[in-house]
Amino acid sequence: MNRPTQELPSFDELVKLAQEDEAAFEQLKREKCEEMIQSASIDMQPRLWAQQSHIDRVVGQCQNPNHVNVVLMQELVKQVQKFQDALQGGDAALVSVRNNKVNGDKTNIVPISKRHPD
Repeated sequence: MNRPTQELPSFDELVKLAQEDEAAFEQLKREKCEEMIQSASIDMQPRLWAQQSHIDRVVGQCQNPNHVNVVLMQELVKQVQKFQDALQGGDAALVSVRNNKVNGDKTNIVPISKRHPD
């Protein structure tokens, strides 16, 4: 399957844009996200729009770029945990549920290990 590529300004140019014209930077981000979502299969697009909406809501509550990074990392850890639970089946899912009950909203990472010897 061919994956679309995006032309992005250099990191330094993006930093400069974000510092000098936050509205233009946000517009560029929205355009690039939309471009990637629209390049996905029709079946995946609703899920990607929903994920992007969730990210926008989460980021919208952040107070500064560092806060955004921390919150997005927490969201990524949650998604990785769900993916890991799905791959490992019931045992990892039970550990995750137990950890969440004990620790509230904190997500614990359960190490991936082989389920069966080779």
